[in-house]
Amino acid sequence: MKQNLRTFLLLSASLGFFLIYCTMWIDWLQDIQTGTYGRHYIEAFFETVALGGYTYLGIRFAFSRLHLF
Repeated sequence: MKQNLRTFLLLSASLGFFLIYCTMWIDWLQDIQTGTYGRHYIEAFFETVALGGYTYLGIRFAFSRLHLF
């Protein structure tokens, strides 16, 4: 029973963080389309670096741990 709860919590947390990640990409795309980043250079820099870094780490993890290719 304890193993099932741990697996459920891990999957729930993974899904939750994935939804947050997708929401961050949607917000980034909307900010580019509306021109927000043209007025707020610092926000553009930090959001782009955060998304790029998180994406890089996710891809690196997938290749090293999951042996996809």
